[in-house]
Amino acid sequence: MNAEELTSAVHAALEHNPDIDLDRYPIKVRIDDVVRLEGEVQDIIVKRKALRTARRVAGTARIDDRLRIAAAEGISDGELRDTAVKALKREPAFAEIDVSADGDAPSGQGQDWIRVKAEDGVVRLTGEVNSLSHRRLAEVIAWWVQGSRDVDNHLHVRPPEQENDAEISDAVRLVFDKEPALDADHISVTTRNREVTLRGAVFTRDQRRRAEQDCWYIPGVHAVHNELQVVSR
Repeated sequence: MNAEELTSAVHAALEHNPDIDLDRYPIKVRIDDVVRLEGEVQDIIVKRKALRTARRVAGTARIDDRLRIAAAEGISDGELRDTAVKALKREPAFAEIDVSADGDAPSGQGQDWIRVKAEDGVVRLTGEVNSLSHRRLAEVIAWWVQGSRDVDNHLHVRPPEQENDAEISDAVRLVFDKEPALDADHISVTTRNREVTLRGAVFTRDQRRRAEQDCWYIPGVHAVHNELQVVSR
């Protein structure tokens, strides 16, 4: 398949995905050494599903993700960076981590650290943390910051940990426990081959979608099967 054929195939697949509204949120597909997706999408669910659709069509070709969440209101990069730093510092799990705006690594040996930078609405995280759970939670918190349009997570885990389904499920439960809009006690989480399945009950359609969004914010999740039922109180 040449570049023109691949471009058409990816675009056609995006058009046929019912979750992707190309009329309201156009996505440009460009092919050079990689398959590049550019444009704005309405939320993290659409962003992840667009990337997954492109990967399925592109096969072994590398995907260059330049999709951004449409900004609800303007916020400067400085405000975005500072708000992200404050949100990370407020998180009890990061109490022993040196968190600050973009700068040098701490001089102390063995100390966990996170540096935050923001550019064009994209929050960039660099540093070293001691678990995959910390790495994942930091990304979710960065996504939750108002005005965040994408998160570029370059946190390293020291010592390295092997990713597995149980760890992803634990990360989802951790995020749900910190999500004020959800009652985590009514939601069960299982993960198989990095695909998360949610079962249980929520009280509104917004809560059902919020639960799915929170799963997609977590790095390493390949798919979300949302089987949550909306029930009355």
